[in-house]
Amino acid sequence: MRFLLTNDDGYDAPGLRALHQAVRGLPGVEISVIAPAVAQSGMGHSTTESFTCREARLEGMGQVIVAEGTPPDCVRAALHLPGHPRPDWVLAGINRGSNLGVDIFYSGTVAAAREAAMLGVPAIAISQLVKPAIPDDWPGSARLAAAIIAAITLPGQTAPPSVDQESFQMVRKALLNAALSAVPLFADQPVAPVRARIGSSHRHPQVIPCWNVNLPRPPDSRPPLGACVAPVSSDPPAFSFTQTREGNNATLLTCVSRYHERRATPGTDVALAFAGHITLSILPLG
Repeated sequence: MRFLLTNDDGYDAPGLRALHQAVRGLPGVEISVIAPAVAQSGMGHSTTESFTCREARLEGMGQVIVAEGTPPDCVRAALHLPGHPRPDWVLAGINRGSNLGVDIFYSGTVAAAREAAMLGVPAIAISQLVKPAIPDDWPGSARLAAAIIAAITLPGQTAPPSVDQESFQMVRKALLNAALSAVPLFADQPVAPVRARIGSSHRHPQVIPCWNVNLPRPPDSRPPLGACVAPVSSDPPAFSFTQTREGNNATLLTCVSRYHERRATPGTDVALAFAGHITLSILPLG
């Protein structure tokens, strides 16, 4: 199985290294990396008409391709660079900071996964919730990501020995439960039958899966409370603006995020991730 790894934090970000660590222990995998030269966080689904790709070597990851473009550009490069094999799955992340609810419309990480699915390649975007008082734990994020990726990309197979067995079974159970029910794509929409997309592969182009996964950040390195296939919250983001008067009758507006004060409608990805669950959401391509 061929995995393409990309992100929106830049090719030298620790989250990309953690993602590489997560997949390199899976059986029979080939890994390629095409990632942006600089951070592209919050760029959404923007693309570039022309951009340069160059090779670089990173310790622990080997040869990678650095793109002077956006995360969707990286996916496009993977499908059009001469001699680059077409991936079976695109994995985007691990983003430092969650991409929950309406964040999916701003996120470059999610945009890379959505671009892949639009072009016929199943994809998973993975993001890590950040809490100011809790330090990053990239090895822990990599362990969780490995189990999640294996559970999604190896449907019907046993857990590879290299992944955390408890996390794998937790995610597999969530996927099976979702396959037996119907999950709305967004919390305020009627229930939509997404079961056909769960576990689908690139062999069925009419149901290309595009997953958005968020890892919780429980205190004291405790394991997640569980894993849930959850609808995406449509609640608005929480932010305000400071105002600074400038010359020429101009006003400088500066956005101040209140991320952890955002509304968390029960049962949505926001509420479940904030409570300590792994959340998995099927995303629409439009």
